[in-house]
Amino acid sequence: MALRASVLAIAVLAAASIVLLWLKQRRPEQDLRVSFHIPVAAPANPAITYTLHNLGRDAAALRGVGLLAIADNPPIVNDSDNIDLCDKVDPTTLQPPDQLTAPGAELGGSGQKRLEYPPASVTIAGRPWMSGSPLDIAAGQSLSVAATFKVDTQLTKTYSNLVFCPIIWLARADHAGATAVCQGFAMATNNGGVSNTIVARQFRILPASLGASCPIAGR
Repeated sequence: MALRASVLAIAVLAAASIVLLWLKQRRPEQDLRVSFHIPVAAPANPAITYTLHNLGRDAAALRGVGLLAIADNPPIVNDSDNIDLCDKVDPTTLQPPDQLTAPGAELGGSGQKRLEYPPASVTIAGRPWMSGSPLDIAAGQSLSVAATFKVDTQLTKTYSNLVFCPIIWLARADHAGATAVCQGFAMATNNGGVSNTIVARQFRILPASLGASCPIAGR
């Protein structure tokens, strides 16, 4: 009887291992997603938590995080539409945070002012982290990064529309999909009032997309 029970237990364990292996193989090689927690859409000191989820079979490595501010003065129709400006940014024009010469480095942009900001502080599980030191995200694991930024407060006095796009840099040997510019939050001022729109969605960073560098997951 004891022998029979042992054989049965071994068979159950073997079947469970086969099922787990089958489920693992069903995962795509690359499927890295990110969501953002933005408590208050304050332009002066934005605080953003980047939560990355690796749903693929391959490991990924985070190199750094940043923030892009886009300022413009178009007629205000619907400030939520301005968030789409993040999807139109060419990631190859950005500099990793560890290579920025100064906070608020201005980028070229027709009719717009684009400023790139490295984080003023970054913590992971309450401990400081320096951008540029890659962090591995194993398959099936998640990673949360809390970052604060110091943004030029004059932007709100000069421009009627502000869009803030979180940036994520990955450490990748082939550089494909190494930089992602995601939708964050938008602000619009009109007749002395301020309206905020915060995007609460999950985005897909990997595999790299031919279109936007950070499309909404599920598209």
